[in-house]
Amino acid sequence: MAITIYGKDGAVKAVLSPGDSSTQAKEIQGDNVLTLSFTLPEYVALDVDDMAEFLGETYRLAERYRPRQKSTLEWAYDLKLYGIESRIKNLLVLNDTDGAQEPVFTLTAPAREHAALVVRCINAGMGGGADWKVGEVSGTENIVIDYEGKYCDEALREIAEKTGAEYWFDGQTVNICRCERGEPLTLGYDNGLVSIDPGTARNVKFYTRLYPVGSRRNIDSSRYGHSRLQLPGGQKYVEVNAEKYGRVDHYETAAFADIYPRRTGTVSSVRSETRKGDDGKDFTIYYFKDSDLPFNPNDYEIAGLVKRVSFQEGSELAGLGNDDNGTYYFETNYNSSTGEFEIITIFPDDDTQLPNDTLVPKAGDRYILWNIRMPDEYYALAEQEFKDAVDAFNSEHAIDIAVFKAPTDHVWVEQTGADLYIGRRVRLESAEYFPESGYRDSRITKVTRKVNLPSQMDIEIGDALSRTAMDKVADSISSVMNYAKGLASMSALPDIIKTGDLTKLTDSNLLSALRTVAEIAERALSRKADDTAKGLITFLKGLVSEGLLKAKGGLEVGTFVNSMLAGMGAGVDDRGNAQVESIEVRTYMKVMELIFNRLSAVESDFVFSESGTVEKVEQTAPDTYVLTMRKRWDFDFHAFREHDVIYGSVNTLLADGSHFTSWFRPVSVNASANTLTVVTYPDPEVPAGKNFAPVKGMIINRRGNAVDKDRQSCWYISSREGCIMYLEGVTKPILEEPNYYLSLGRPKNLSLFNGLPINYDHPYLFARGAIIQDLLRVDYKGNPVYEIVDVGKWDRAAAYIKGKDPDSGRYIQHQAWHAGCCWRCVAPAATVGLEPRYNNLEWACIVGDSSFTLAVTSSNGRFFRFGQECTQLGFVLRHGEMDISVDASQVEWTRESGLPGEDLLWNIEHSSNFMTVDITPADMPSNWHEARQVVFRVKVSILDGAAPQPKTFETTFSLKK
Repeated sequence: MAITIYGKDGAVKAVLSPGDSSTQAKEIQGDNVLTLSFTLPEYVALDVDDMAEFLGETYRLAERYRPRQKSTLEWAYDLKLYGIESRIKNLLVLNDTDGAQEPVFTLTAPAREHAALVVRCINAGMGGGADWKVGEVSGTENIVIDYEGKYCDEALREIAEKTGAEYWFDGQTVNICRCERGEPLTLGYDNGLVSIDPGTARNVKFYTRLYPVGSRRNIDSSRYGHSRLQLPGGQKYVEVNAEKYGRVDHYETAAFADIYPRRTGTVSSVRSETRKGDDGKDFTIYYFKDSDLPFNPNDYEIAGLVKRVSFQEGSELAGLGNDDNGTYYFETNYNSSTGEFEIITIFPDDDTQLPNDTLVPKAGDRYILWNIRMPDEYYALAEQEFKDAVDAFNSEHAIDIAVFKAPTDHVWVEQTGADLYIGRRVRLESAEYFPESGYRDSRITKVTRKVNLPSQMDIEIGDALSRTAMDKVADSISSVMNYAKGLASMSALPDIIKTGDLTKLTDSNLLSALRTVAEIAERALSRKADDTAKGLITFLKGLVSEGLLKAKGGLEVGTFVNSMLAGMGAGVDDRGNAQVESIEVRTYMKVMELIFNRLSAVESDFVFSESGTVEKVEQTAPDTYVLTMRKRWDFDFHAFREHDVIYGSVNTLLADGSHFTSWFRPVSVNASANTLTVVTYPDPEVPAGKNFAPVKGMIINRRGNAVDKDRQSCWYISSREGCIMYLEGVTKPILEEPNYYLSLGRPKNLSLFNGLPINYDHPYLFARGAIIQDLLRVDYKGNPVYEIVDVGKWDRAAAYIKGKDPDSGRYIQHQAWHAGCCWRCVAPAATVGLEPRYNNLEWACIVGDSSFTLAVTSSNGRFFRFGQECTQLGFVLRHGEMDISVDASQVEWTRESGLPGEDLLWNIEHSSNFMTVDITPADMPSNWHEARQVVFRVKVSILDGAAPQPKTFETTFSLKK
């Protein structure tokens, strides 16, 4: 795969072939790095923002790069180019209000506004017409972020953490939601993966025991027994995954703050009264009723608290009133006599009251009453709601930190066309890792792929995301979205891509109306105007054309295979050549030229000689018949001659049970009448021992001729005999062995084959002679059988092989003689000049003495006078006739005199001797005068290239007095 490096101006700087170590690594909420290792024959300076493209993504250099010089024509490069995920680490989030460009500010807004601010900073920092958009964003509540020197990646991570989500990039769209997409792909060992390595995500905050803290709202501890809402049964904590990771505690309050005993009522009627205030000005008091209220709120007051009412979404007063930790309310009084609530008017501004003429309650508004003790039946309902919220909280945040790392089977990926990318849903199958279900539904969190083989990847599959030490910050699970208020993550629309925008289309952005029309015009076929499709279109229910149908490139019907012998379907090429299975013409067919290609099948014998079909048989005398031959066309005449050896067969078993062969010889021929007079052979002269008369409809063939040598040969193919046969010298029906000149197939049982190792069930080629250029022999496995070529005495300058001779084309194996042995080359090409030896694995000894012998030599013989014992001992080690003493890897000399103590001292003193050892009178033992003999032993080891351990030999030498 070629990679092109472009400069900032778009000019090509280098076209390179990356090395096998080049990779692309990409992970959710992590880096996206393209690592390239390559060499160039020249120096190419690479600067900041030089870029390359890989799999549709753009990567840029973050700093100037200078290669390493290895020679005058070789420069080594090891580059790291970064995708958008890594490059935003260099961009600060700036407050761009009124062009201020302030790096220190605080913003309280929904997550989408924070994301839009970061995306504006990314576009401004990238420059060059960058057109990034905001895609899918989870969470609609206001979040507070302190942007004090905060970089874009840090900001996106904090937005994601405060909304319980993840940030990730798709094309040119920034998303803040869980990165999980695509149809589930089933993976497993030997099913896309070559191995599976289980582990855990790094630096991830998680818990296995949750202590949920309930709300104090509408709780009267004197009646309820607790100051906060409890779980059913008084349960204090909930565990999840504790059996996998042990005990890790966490408590949570904010996520359950709005779960308390409560009733959501509906306003049934509203009225108002005008009164004067203490300042003498008129103001309006609003009253509302709830005709379905089942209890008197005054009976459930809590000492020291004033009743409050919070209007819900859909009411004009929703989100208005006084603020209590994010809950907006109005204080209220309840009249037990009239069943009315009085809303205590407030004046958030000096001159404007609330409620007022515009923002008023109305019938149908929903509200919640709080700061009272609810009737007892509401507490069990609140406790169950509390439990449901805890379960939902755990399902979202009690993540399983198990991560499975696996390399992919690139062949499987290529054959199946599997698309593996971060966030891709996968079903990881393993009966061992997941014994309960046999699988685990998860997603891909990281992909590291080979640049030269993109289908070969190392992927990580898991729910949790690993984090490096630099990325690790204090997680705040308590800042998650409020479960009591439900999930409203999709209420804000992603950014809109307009006409002319270069943003890539993803599942997380939207198109404007005009851009939608343009995309449809580009991608869909028009029903109203002429149009062109660039790809293949498949019509599942057929295609009906009421006008002219043109196929400029050709036409195929069915599964078309272009072959006269094994073809299928029908096809017409761009020149009008057609090939079909069959054709029927109801009126006439007009052609310029008609060519017949006929495929024949032979059931028994097919004879290449004169033949014909008997039309009529007339017997004129005993064993004599006049045969009239059938004409195949007007001027068709048979080609038989007098004295031809003719036979014909009849097989009418289904009709009358007849199955016989007739042998006869023409005695006269009338070509003009298309007849011949024949005489049948006697029974003893035919192969079956029984001859029959010719009959009408019999197909007859010439086998030979009794007198004419030119007509005594024929070819025939026999499916019955399983061979192709050529006969020569045939003069009568019964064949003799000399008649068989050539056979290809199962051989005949001829006497000349006696004693040969022939398998009569296998095909053979038999011929009286052969002229062959290349004759290749193979064994039953198809391997070549080498021809041994003896080249005589081994020549140090000659080349020896075991393989195909380039000159003759034969498969040969050289054989040479050296040092009294016959050596055979066993390597494809023996090293020139390296002689055949016992430890040369390129040669094998075939003939000769291949044994090893060891002998001790003495420079002065073996008999000495007392006091004159001076000699030098050595050894000769031979392999056959070859002296290989110099190959000794280890030599040990020892003395054996019958005096172990003295011998041990002598052995130690001479342990350093190698090829020789000098003997003097001082080397004689103390018993030398009496014993008159001493033995010296030598042990020699050599390294044999064919054996894993050294070969060791030993012998002795005796000095005598």
